Amino acid sequence: MPNKLLTTDYWKQNRLLNLAVVFFIALLILFLTLALLGFIFQTKYTAKAYPGIYVGETALGGKTEAEVNSFLNSLVAETEKNGILFFHGQSQENIYPSLSAGAGDIAVDFYSINTEETAKNIFQYGRKGNYFSDWMDALNASVYGQRIFLVIEADDEKIKGFLSERFSPVEVQAKNAELQYADSEFSLAKEETGTLVNYEKALNAFKNNLRRASLAPVEIEINGTAYPEITYNDAVASQAAEQASSLINQAPLTLTYQLKEWKIDKVELAAWLTLKKEYPYCRMHADECASIGDKKIKVGISEEKAKEYFEKNILSAVDIPAQEAKFKMENGRVNIFQAGRDGQTVNLADSLARAEFELAVKNNNKVVLEVAVTRAAVQDNDLNNLGIKEIIGTGQSNFAGSPKNRRHNIANGARILNGIIIKPGEEFSIIRALGEINAKTGYLTELVIKGNKTIPEYGGGLCQIGTTVFRAALASGLPITARSNHSYRVQYYEPAGTDATIYDPAPDLKFLNDTDNSVLVQSRIDGNNLYFDFWGTKDGRQIVQSKPTIYNIVKPAPTKYIESPDIAEGQTKCTEKAHNGADAYFDYKVTYAAGEVKERRFTSHYRPWQAVCLIAGKKETTAPADSVNLNITPDNAPPDTASSSTP
Repeated sequence: MPNKLLTTDYWKQNRLLNLAVVFFIALLILFLTLALLGFIFQTKYTAKAYPGIYVGETALGGKTEAEVNSFLNSLVAETEKNGILFFHGQSQENIYPSLSAGAGDIAVDFYSINTEETAKNIFQYGRKGNYFSDWMDALNASVYGQRIFLVIEADDEKIKGFLSERFSPVEVQAKNAELQYADSEFSLAKEETGTLVNYEKALNAFKNNLRRASLAPVEIEINGTAYPEITYNDAVASQAAEQASSLINQAPLTLTYQLKEWKIDKVELAAWLTLKKEYPYCRMHADECASIGDKKIKVGISEEKAKEYFEKNILSAVDIPAQEAKFKMENGRVNIFQAGRDGQTVNLADSLARAEFELAVKNNNKVVLEVAVTRAAVQDNDLNNLGIKEIIGTGQSNFAGSPKNRRHNIANGARILNGIIIKPGEEFSIIRALGEINAKTGYLTELVIKGNKTIPEYGGGLCQIGTTVFRAALASGLPITARSNHSYRVQYYEPAGTDATIYDPAPDLKFLNDTDNSVLVQSRIDGNNLYFDFWGTKDGRQIVQSKPTIYNIVKPAPTKYIESPDIAEGQTKCTEKAHNGADAYFDYKVTYAAGEVKERRFTSHYRPWQAVCLIAGKKETTAPADSVNLNITPDNAPPDTASSSTP
């Protein structure tokens, strides 16, 4: 008997089934074909960027990771060599990723390209883990193209501040109507309009260009008129000159604190007066201020104008800085070597607001200064609660070759930090602990380049302190909450990747005392070696820190010559040495007694840094550029053996 399924009549009678079977077979063949094509495609582009991937106008399809990194590093090298040009008319200025800003230890960072994250985005496109959507993304890129934006980091405020400083001739500030005092009489000077310079638009254009890998020049635009807040007509209508005369007729203004007093005579008080729209003190005493009426413009005291008198005559007599109790280890015991003391500070703004209120509203010419008490965080009576028994970690660095002033500043910074107590749970800030950095606190200056001039700057060498404290915190297993590496490699902080740069007010070095006991900071200098010992109580945590891996070695551009009016004809003064660029990282693991493990990789990027020399003249020039070595070395490449510290 013949098989029913094989008869012609059966298939004629079941056409729908026939079509379904054919469709299923065709679909299966199509699916298998696509899967095979996808497999072949993915195999072909294993560890390569998919076709159609672009960064800017550069096609990276089919490029390996090393080739992509080489391209991205070439972009970084170009920004470091030439910067980004900003211009307005004939005025122009290049902004480089970093600007030298202090004694060879620090550079101000403006912007950077995150090559690691950008490369990750390039190779993750079409590889997110969903086969169908990944295949569609890869197909879309192959047919239509896919642009990947550079991952950039930019400090908006620093860039706008730099532009504002460099393009200040373009920018005209609006000026309010002003009081003028001459021959014992007040008069009014008219207001002046200014120009609105759109730094925000220029900043956004710069960042958008950079994300698209464009280093095109950016125009600084003027987009309107800046109007003053206080006009001549309003001041006249408010009888501002008469108000001012009424105030100085109450002179002398007597400022007092305890048994001290300072008398401000008529001429000095007249120099302090300014036009304003309100008295700050009236915000809290509205009922009392009703007596002066609703004049649109009022005459008050300018903090800016009075500040110089306060600094010269009052602050030195009243201000007392808080002094933390400091301790030392002596014969196995913790002893006090500096007693704790609360401090006090004149609140300048509040004192002047009170003075103008008393004069204008109360007709009172005697004012008590507003003085705030500042409490010392560490007191003498903390001695019995410290729990300090042993060294829990030590940091070390070498400053051989440092000039005299740098050595002095290192010793001074070490002295200031010596004996500080970090309480349990406290976040330590080295900028806060060091305090003011000036001649009063014992620092010396070093010459640094600002523009085309050399100027003295205090505190050169304090990054030696930051780096050594960073290493001590790592050795103690204390969590690092803020740390920045230097913009370029410095000989004093080798091996690369283990440094920490500090500069008031930022960047800062911060870490947390997450132990149950206080940590005592002790400093010591032995020859050319600086040490910080952290004393506390060991709690069983184990620290493992790998040696730094240093790679991506990049040669610097040729020496940059800046013509300066400070340099005599025929002389050359070099203020910056050449340094190779590099990337570095080390791995860090803390295992706590309870078994918890915390791991972290500390990464650092160092820009190639060209030598900078001053020569006689006024115009800035750059020596002809040689080719920059952009060869990428593998992650396990040996450290840069050609010392970046030599000129």
